[in-house]
Amino acid sequence: MYEKKKFGWTIKGILGMVYMPMGAFFLVLGVLINHFNSWSDELEQRIFLYVFGGLGLVFFLVGGGLLWADVRRRALLRRAYEGGYSVMLPITAVKVQKNVHTNGRSPSIAECRYTDPATGAEHVYRSRYLYGQEAEQLQGQQVPVYIDRMGDDSVGFVDVDAVLRNAGR
Repeated sequence: MYEKKKFGWTIKGILGMVYMPMGAFFLVLGVLINHFNSWSDELEQRIFLYVFGGLGLVFFLVGGGLLWADVRRRALLRRAYEGGYSVMLPITAVKVQKNVHTNGRSPSIAECRYTDPATGAEHVYRSRYLYGQEAEQLQGQQVPVYIDRMGDDSVGFVDVDAVLRNAGR
């Protein structure tokens, strides 16, 4: 059987995990304050509800959408990995992600290109974030890329851990 892989959260999922509960909190709080407070003017009551509850609803929906997108991405990667169809692909590029910083360093990603022999379409698959010397070890290596043949073939899990493990990491 396959080893347990971690497919990681992206910034979309993390933002969804923050925005969704925050939006639910403001939405519920706005409705409760509106319901239990005695307002002198009905216009003030509506403005408060629309602004406070409406903003909470927007945050809730945006957070839910972002969280759903990342959960779906993770499920597609898991399905591709568990499907077992892998292709050995060379790493065509190792790119530094300058927009992401962790402890003052930017991670790298390994990029693989695959041309489907049946359709001639080219697909680009990217690995998880790689820190430190990991990216340098992968330069010029071939990695297994698990492709989802039953669903969307543009979804592929680049298993850099298999190469790093064999390199004596």
